[in-house]
Amino acid sequence: MLREAYGRNGVETSAEQLGYVERDSRRRSDVVMAGVVMDLELVGGRGGSLVAKYFTRDVGRALAVAGRLESAGLRPNVVRSGPNYVVYITTMDLLKLAEGDGEIRRAIALYLAEKAKDGTPRQRELAEKILRRHPLFSLPIAFLLP
Repeated sequence: MLREAYGRNGVETSAEQLGYVERDSRRRSDVVMAGVVMDLELVGGRGGSLVAKYFTRDVGRALAVAGRLESAGLRPNVVRSGPNYVVYITTMDLLKLAEGDGEIRRAIALYLAEKAKDGTPRQRELAEKILRRHPLFSLPIAFLLP
């Protein structure tokens, strides 16, 4: 929707044009998809879900990031949230990506394990539901240790 409004449909943008610089130290909730560092977040709802989000205040950058994710075969959504634009990837796309990429699968599993152990009561509930629904993220405990 935003892409049509700003005329950026189908425009390829390189990492240099994005001004993208990978962070030196990533947080546990960070995962890199198509060269973009995104934050994992549990979202409440009926059954709960997991999304990966990228925040920016620049609509051009948001649309460029969405284009990069689309070129990687994902279906990103771009929405406005207060002063920010949020590019997010849904649970189904995260599952598809995790099936093919062990590093992303491990990052998601670590995030869910951390939330199931140390999150708020609602985060624990959501993380446990996701882990039960998707055994792909249930890793052996030895694999989770650094």
